[in-house]
Amino acid sequence: MKQARGLRNNNPLNIIKSKNQVWLGQTNLGGETRFCQFVSAQYGFRAALKLLRTYYTKYGCTTIRQIICRWAPETENQVEAYIKTVCKLTHLSADAPLPPMKAETRIVWCDLVLAMASVECGLSADDRDTLRDSVGKAWNMLF
Repeated sequence: MKQARGLRNNNPLNIIKSKNQVWLGQTNLGGETRFCQFVSAQYGFRAALKLLRTYYTKYGCTTIRQIICRWAPETENQVEAYIKTVCKLTHLSADAPLPPMKAETRIVWCDLVLAMASVECGLSADDRDTLRDSVGKAWNMLF
């Protein structure tokens, strides 16, 4: 079975390339035209966490619903199904405010990123367990 594009690109949340932003650890060795590629999943998760922090602080996206509606627009995604899956995996409410991204809120944000990667790449529970270490390392790069 072929590995999901986001996993092949070490970009588990499928961050789209931008000519205005080059991420730490970003590479173009695979010739991907639409999505960023990273040297490891750790760098892909780091970029995702930085983007989510921007959504929270700059755009006021403080709930799972607000984040996902911005991250995965209805023109390309089944937004309500995406939200429902992320809420199920994180055990959080779609409309409850998330805490600010600080060292002590690591579990909430790392779980959120893993849940979003699950939707983006079709991850199983075993896949999430395998990637959990990369998310933790990405978090440590932010703080």
